[in-house]
Parts: sequence; C-alpha cells; structure tokens
Amino acid sequence: MPPTPSVFHAFGQSAALEIPGDGFTADDSRWRLREIHEPALAQWALLDTGHAVDVGAGFGAFALLFALAHPGWQVTCFEPEQSAFETLGRNIAALNLGGQVRAERAAILPGPGDRGLLRRDRKRPGFLSADAQQWQRGTRAEPFPARSAESLPDLAPTLLKLTAPGHERAILDAFGTALPPFVLGECWGAPPASTPVAQGMGRVHMPLAGSSWRLQDATGSAHPAGLDIVVAMYNSAATIVDCVDSLLQDAPPDQHIWVVDDGSTDDSAARLRAAFGDPPGLSLLHKPNGGCASARNWGRMHSRAAHIAFVDADDMVDPGFYAALLELARYSGQGAVQGAFQAFRDSADRGRVWLPIPEADAHVDLPRRPFGATQVFDVPWPEVVIGQPTIWRRVYRRDFLDGHDIWFPEHIRAFDDQIFQIVSGYHAGHVPARADLRYLYRQHPGQDIAQGDERATYSLEMYRLILRRAVAEGWSDFRPVAVSFFHTLEWSHAGLRPDLREGFLRGAAELWVYMLKVWGPDLEPFARNRALPDSFAREVKRVARQLDAFGDSYVFAYLDAPQMHVDMVRADLPA
Repeated sequence: MPPTPSVFHAFGQSAALEIPGDGFTADDSRWRLREIHEPALAQWALLDTGHAVDVGAGFGAFALLFALAHPGWQVTCFEPEQSAFETLGRNIAALNLGGQVRAERAAILPGPGDRGLLRRDRKRPGFLSADAQQWQRGTRAEPFPARSAESLPDLAPTLLKLTAPGHERAILDAFGTALPPFVLGECWGAPPASTPVAQGMGRVHMPLAGSSWRLQDATGSAHPAGLDIVVAMYNSAATIVDCVDSLLQDAPPDQHIWVVDDGSTDDSAARLRAAFGDPPGLSLLHKPNGGCASARNWGRMHSRAAHIAFVDADDMVDPGFYAALLELARYSGQGAVQGAFQAFRDSADRGRVWLPIPEADAHVDLPRRPFGATQVFDVPWPEVVIGQPTIWRRVYRRDFLDGHDIWFPEHIRAFDDQIFQIVSGYHAGHVPARADLRYLYRQHPGQDIAQGDERATYSLEMYRLILRRAVAEGWSDFRPVAVSFFHTLEWSHAGLRPDLREGFLRGAAELWVYMLKVWGPDLEPFARNRALPDSFAREVKRVARQLDAFGDSYVFAYLDAPQMHVDMVRADLPA
C-alpha cells in the first residue's frame, strides 16, 4: 500500500506529496521551506521565465511547489539517494509537472567522475553529506551517482537552490565570479567566499547551519563592497614598509589601503612609494600634522568601502588577517569583529620579543563554534569595554560607525582610541572573534603611552566624554565603563611623573564623583582603587561632601574641572 501523501504549503501553493522514510524528512523539508526558502523568495522579484536548478532536491518539496508558483520556469532537480529520487519521480507525475520539471539521479560534487562518496546520517538515512569531519554522526561513505560541479554553469541556472552538505563552497566556486542571479540554501561546510556576493554578483540567501549568520548580498547598501584600511603615518620611515607589506599578504581582493601622511618630517612617504609604487589598491594622502585621531578620520572620509579598519604605521598583521576578518564581518553582519592581538618589541640583543597575549585566559571559557576550518566565539560588550584598547585588530561596518556617530576626537592628541573602543563596544553588543590570526602591535620607548607626562590627563577627558555620551544616548549599563576607568587610573598613575600625580588624582576623584552622581550608589562596588594611594579616597569624600546637597542628577555628566584638561594642566607646570 503506497504511503499517504502529506500536504505542503509554500510560495502561495499547496501540494500533496509522497514522502520517503520517516517523519523527519517531512519535518525537515517544512522547516527549510519556512525558514530559508520562503524568506529568500519573499525578498526577490523573479521574472516570469527562468531556469531553477535544485541540488539535493529530495522528494521535491522545494522544486515542485516552486514550479507550481512559477509555471513559466523550467526546473532541473538533482537527487542521488535512490528512494528519494524514485519518490520525486512519482510526485512529478502526480502533479502533472513532467513537461516543466526534469529529474536526474546524481549528486553534484567537485572534480570529474560519475560516482562520488557521501555519508548517510545514522538517524536520518535520507540525509547525505560530504565526507567531512564535522559530520560526526555519519556512517561509512557510500558511492552514489554524481556529476561534476563544474558542469552546472553550462545549465545557465537563473536560480540555484542547494542542499548539499559540505559541498556548497565547491559548487559555488565552480561558477567563479559569474554566480547565478539567485542562490539559496544552507551551508554546512567551509563558508563560500563572500566577495562575489558582497559585490552584488548574485542575490544570495545562505544561512550557516545551526547559526543565524548567513552569506548575504549587499544590495541596497549605501557603500560599495570592500574593506578600506586606514594607516595613520607620522615619521614612520623605519616601519611603514613592513606594515604595508604585511597588509598586502593574502589580502582580500577588494581591499584598499589608505596611508595618511600626517605631516611627517622624515622620508616615510618616499620609502613607501619606492617599495610599492602606485598600485590601484594603495593610496597615499597628505595632510598637515593634526594627530593620529585626525589622520584616521581623514582617511575614513576619503574611503568609501562598506567595511573599514584602522592600523598604526609601526604595526603589522599575520598574513590573511583582514581577509579572514572580512569574511567574519560579512557572514555575521555585526558592527565589529576582531582577531587576536599580540604586542612585541625589538631588542638589540634578543631580537624580536613577543609579549603574552593579554586576553588569552579571559577568553578561554567563551563558547566556540565552527566557522569553516576555524573556531569563532563572541566577546560580550563588557569584556570589550574592560579590555585593553585595541581598536586596530577589528573590522567595522561603516554604516555601524556612521549610524552611531563614532569618530576619533581630534582635539585629543593621545589615547584617542579609548572612547572609540568603549563606544563601539557598547553599541556592538558582542564582537565575533577568532584567535588564530593576530594583529601585531609594536611597543617602543617613543609611544605616547610610555611618556608618563601630562598627556595622561587625556584619559580623564576621554572618560568625561564617555560619561556625557552614555547619558545622552541612554546607556543601560555603565558598570563596565567604571571598571575600565579604574584600570586606566591605576595604569596611568603608576607611570606618571611624581610631580603630576596629585593633580591627576584630584581630577580623577572629581570625575568619579560625577559618575556616582549620575549613575547612583550601585556603581560604588565597581570602584577598584586598591592600587591607588589613600589620597584618592580622601579626595573622593571631599568632593562628594561638597556636592551632597545637590542630590543625584544627569547634570553632573556636564560638569568639568581644570584637572581634566591637558592644556590647563600644562599651563600650571613650571616653565
């Protein structure tokens, strides 16, 4: 007795279809129609005629309902599993679609040959996958009829639907840059390269299996696909060639480097041109000296790509660093993604000395998930805010930065990355990360962070601006910023010249009281001032007594003090 057909609904059509095997096959097909196929087609305007190719057609849940909804289209189905293929044939006949739908028993696999190995899932025998490690429940691989993925472009599909676990990338790679106009499906294996899709060479809807991430086109974006890297350069003759050379190694094809010469007085620009000439992916901009923040903003305003990164001219990256992060950014859709960060210094007697990776222990317990051949994890925004400022190891979505008005404050000539890191971290919510590729940060004696002079006061100005911004934008939680504030105080105070410490602590104490008056006593447990002298606590009490009569109010975010401004501190120093 033949099985009772089951009714399926999709694309405004209904059809009674015979189903092979157990109930899983029906449930899985309904889930794909609802969660993948219908959302994709709902956002696309298809012509009245075309050619749809269904790879992994099963018993026809997608192909046959699609054919009913689009009677002017021809549909070609490929299904290697014998029971599913035979059921597909009966369903085509039952719906009188033989003139519109053609079925071939074959898997679509990379390479030549008319046979290919696939694994059945132990619990779902009709579900076939590539012979891949991540398919842990698979049985021994079996031979199935197959045809080469390289033959698909000859069919000239208008729409390509994929259910080919583990072979998605190979199938799409067979099309090169000439993707079908419409591609949908799910991705189990190595994520397909994003560049053709991001550049609008096809409309694509392909979520990663078990994830909300998906390969998606950039149609409707105000910015062209690509990655712009802004390199702020000032008197960097000794390092700029190594920096740019590292950015070019295994770079994404749509990367552009913008080197901003911030009024250098050495031969940095000449060395750059001598080493690389004037290639299309490298631009050199010149401007009067205005500080690193102005150089980064200047480069950003000249650039146009949908994603952007910032690099210092004395640093380097591992080969393929930004190519990998761009893939992560395009699949996740997040405002920021990041790689690992490792500092180093060059020693005359010991050569290159690598310093410990700062968050190696902090991130070890964060849940991992596969992303192609690597593992990725999400860094929660409090961890980003509390962590060491490392804005260079991230790729940002330009519209994310623009939408939240996140720029580098140009009146601040040191430590300008703190506010950028904290504000972008808060608005990102979480930052997808991978730890297998590194941004390489060069430490040397001439850096601002190593001077111990009045420029440390810039950090107070930074947190004052962050406090104002948090109030204006209605931040839901300021506690991670408080932790970051005390980390910065302890670090800055320890490196300050003795004659600057008292004034610095007065400004810090007053700013901390402002924070408490804005956010209330719930902020007090996050004061981590054990490494600060007792004079800090005394100054906090003194300022708190002075302001106690006024009660708590957001207005304290807009108060100020001379000790929070470098120019005022500098004016009081002995000549």
